[in-house]
Amino acid sequence: MDVENRSCRAMRGVTLIELIASVAVIGISLAVLIPSWSDLAGRNRITAAANSLLTDLRYARSTAVTRNRRIGLCPSDDGTSCSGNPYGWQQGYLIFVDRDSDGARGTTEDLLQIRGAQPTGMRLHSTAGRPEISFRPDGAAWTTNTTLSVCQGDDPSAYRAVVLYGSGRARVDKRLPSGRRIDCR
Repeated sequence: MDVENRSCRAMRGVTLIELIASVAVIGISLAVLIPSWSDLAGRNRITAAANSLLTDLRYARSTAVTRNRRIGLCPSDDGTSCSGNPYGWQQGYLIFVDRDSDGARGTTEDLLQIRGAQPTGMRLHSTAGRPEISFRPDGAAWTTNTTLSVCQGDDPSAYRAVVLYGSGRARVDKRLPSGRRIDCR
């Protein structure tokens, strides 16, 4: 009768050196990826805020035409009245029927939408001297062009401008209409 001779199986596992090398590779990979992921998330927040504002401007313009009424947008600190601060749009803003065409929401004027505050660190402001936006019943924006700057963080290449023309047309761009970089100071 033949006797089967089985050798002991080699021990399976990971050596300490292999474990340290693996942890080092994972650590280096995370050190490279996490800042990039954070930058991407910041850019996405800026883009989302700019697109949301663009959507609200288009809604206000469309509502002005369909209701044959002047529709206003203004920054608001409390969600009920206009603050009058062109550098305070990040605190929230209102869309309302502007019956008396004064650019500010009165207590008897219908409130159509309330936009809450932007995330912490987001800056959203309009051209100096433009604390409100108003659309006439023909869809044109009241007075001259205005630009709303949307910024977060310290990377000017991520900033966006929502440009509103006197005709009522709005668009999002990476630069100001003059071609200069967006500045949110």
